[in-house]
Amino acid sequence: MTRRRVDLPVLTLGGAALLGSAFTFSSGGPAQIEFIHIRGAGLVLLLILGVAAVVAGILRVRGLAVVSGAGFVAAALLQLLQADRSVNWLDGDGSTVALMGGLGIGLLAVTLTPRPSADAVSVPTARKGTNHDESDRAA
Repeated sequence: MTRRRVDLPVLTLGGAALLGSAFTFSSGGPAQIEFIHIRGAGLVLLLILGVAAVVAGILRVRGLAVVSGAGFVAAALLQLLQADRSVNWLDGDGSTVALMGGLGIGLLAVTLTPRPSADAVSVPTARKGTNHDESDRAA
């Protein structure tokens, strides 16, 4: 039985969270460009949950990946509820909801979906001396 050393989908989504934080610093140039508006507590939460997902992917800790995904979904829901209000704990907008919601749903999907074991994936091969289809014998 061969096991992968890392959980690649979880590691990728965690890396995407960390990469998403780099868009915070994309305000240089003549015109301010903000693909993702995330500041303050939202940025800190993105980094913490992203690091947790990366660690979960490297160490193959399923529970930590679920906690990270649930944290992203909870943060997205909180931001959605506080949209266009005077109180905005995560200091974000719709792009924050989209980023955190997408990462959270993705982490939960890849973590909670059952994966086939290595034994179930193996393809049987034909052996010498086995019976073949009758159409192969006609000649």
